[in-house]
Amino acid sequence: MKKYILKTLGIAAIFMIAVSCEDATDVVQEGELNEEVAFQTVADLQTGLNGAYAAYGPDFGGNGTGDALYANAILSDNLKAGQASNGQGAQAYAYIVNFAGGTPSSAIWANRYATINRVNRVLRAMGNLTFTTQSDINEANHIKGQLLGLRALAHFDLFEYYTVDYQDPNSLAIINVDFVPATSDAFERNTVAETVAFINADLAEANTLLDPSNITAATPIFINRDFVKALQVKLAVNVGDFGAQTMTLTNQLLNDYPLANQIQYSSMYLGADNTEVIFKLARVNGDNGVGGLFYFNQVMPNDAFLEISNQLLNELSALPNDIRRSVNLAPVSTIIGLDDPANELLINKYPGGSGGLQVNDIMIVRSSEIQLIKAEIEARNGMLGNAAQTVQDLRDARTGSASPAPSYASLNAALTDILSERRKEFCFEGKRFLDIKRIGSEIGLGVNRLAVDCGTFDAPCDLAVGDFRFTLAIPQNELDGNNAITQNPGY
Repeated sequence: MKKYILKTLGIAAIFMIAVSCEDATDVVQEGELNEEVAFQTVADLQTGLNGAYAAYGPDFGGNGTGDALYANAILSDNLKAGQASNGQGAQAYAYIVNFAGGTPSSAIWANRYATINRVNRVLRAMGNLTFTTQSDINEANHIKGQLLGLRALAHFDLFEYYTVDYQDPNSLAIINVDFVPATSDAFERNTVAETVAFINADLAEANTLLDPSNITAATPIFINRDFVKALQVKLAVNVGDFGAQTMTLTNQLLNDYPLANQIQYSSMYLGADNTEVIFKLARVNGDNGVGGLFYFNQVMPNDAFLEISNQLLNELSALPNDIRRSVNLAPVSTIIGLDDPANELLINKYPGGSGGLQVNDIMIVRSSEIQLIKAEIEARNGMLGNAAQTVQDLRDARTGSASPAPSYASLNAALTDILSERRKEFCFEGKRFLDIKRIGSEIGLGVNRLAVDCGTFDAPCDLAVGDFRFTLAIPQNELDGNNAITQNPGY
């Protein structure tokens, strides 16, 4: 595997602030806290791992800017301007091309490579340590497995956002970074084939190192072997692998992580239930408040600058007693009528919990996602009846009773329904825009907002299938600092 090094002005600054600078002179100041001093014991490595977890922030941002949760909402069809809007997010909502700082393009790129850099610094320090007791060796291996899993996740995110065609092995993907970069280096992006192999190699090694008997393995805020399986499934589906091995992994996960019932589902977003949670990010008092992506202060009338779109509300209201409606729509919302411009539709998925107002854990992988991936695999293998039943099982769990059974006459019909179900299940969880990019492009569905929703921003209602903006731009900071990198088409 070739080694590629990241270098941008903005991210390089993050790297140098995080730990010591590596430049041409390699100056070491007296008393400097370098890696040899910072990492000497297993406990030090755990602290480094915690820092890597803390760096990963799909929920980061606020007041009209943000990372993946924000990007997938503002760039798709799940939002409209709120009653308290001062234009937050208007440019992104209108698909006005901007890849400077403060945009989703810049935020996601910088955050994932900053996370990767933290991981690689700990891994480099670990390579200089020797442990003699079996307990220390086991713990160090478990920490390394988590680091590799987190690095795979960060690369996977980048792959999804900045790769035009997931299934063209020779097209450009991202820069694969498996060591600490120097700020003077510049490289072209890896190909899709190289990136997929790179991520799978990290996951395979992580799987051999992670200890299922470790106390953290049963807690979904830490990466474990089940997370590795889930990311292998997600990557396989992206690259078009719908074969028996992918299905085997989905069934194994669903056996171990049953779908939540209605009570468990509601409690999950308050941090009180983990029935179907495979991996989530822990957020506590003092952490980033995800509610700040939509509100100035808290979930209350006249405080939201972004609201649920009327179109999404209609989807959430399609089935009687669907718990997803009450989880996502705040009870203090005002509904005048169907698609009424005066509807105030307040987002309730992140009201805050024990960590404070607007502070909630962030779901990364849940068994419901694996359930819908299973339905997609079944559909793509011609098992349309099985796919319909798999979708119905999820709907039954969300309504608490037998829901109307779907019937799919074709693969397109199945994929259309699965895409709709994914919209309801994962709204405001950082998946919608990517789902339209991957599945919508195959079935001829782009972004198609209701006029009452896009009118709140005086913005375009549609983003056509195949539009170049479904793939994010390489951000300006990277282009400024890396003269070897190729921008994505259209930008």
